[in-house]
Amino acid sequence: MFNCKHCGSCCRNLDKSDIYAHLDRGDGVCRYLMGNDCSIYDTRPLLCRIDDSYDSVFSNIMSREEFYRINENACNMLRGLEG
Repeated sequence: MFNCKHCGSCCRNLDKSDIYAHLDRGDGVCRYLMGNDCSIYDTRPLLCRIDDSYDSVFSNIMSREEFYRINENACNMLRGLEG
C-alpha cells in the first residue's frame, strides 16, 4: 500500500497536470478537498487512488515499487512547492 502522508499537497496542485482539470475548482485546488481530507474519499476517481491506479492502468508498464517511487517523488516535489 502506498505510504500517503495525508498532507493534501496533491489535491492543492491539480493545475500541474491536465488529467485532473475536471476536479479543479479554478485555483488549482480540488473541489472535493476539505482541509487535507477528501470529501468523496470512498468514491474518488481512479487516478486519485494510487494502488487501484497501479492495478488497473500501470501494472503492465512498470513495477509497483517503481510506481510508488514516481508517486513519492511527485509528492515530495509538490510539498516542496508549498513549503
